Amino acid sequence: MKLFGTDGIRGVVNEELTPEIAFRLGNALGKYVSNRIF
Repeated sequence: MKLFGTDGIRGVVNEELTPEIAFRLGNALGKYVSNRIF
């Protein structure tokens, strides 16, 4: 399964890209961005 590519994150919804994976990615990105801004 390849989710990361040159065009961003891609995958088949509810198969490769599950709600849990989307949540974890969003959570990690939010933590990363908040640490870099402040």
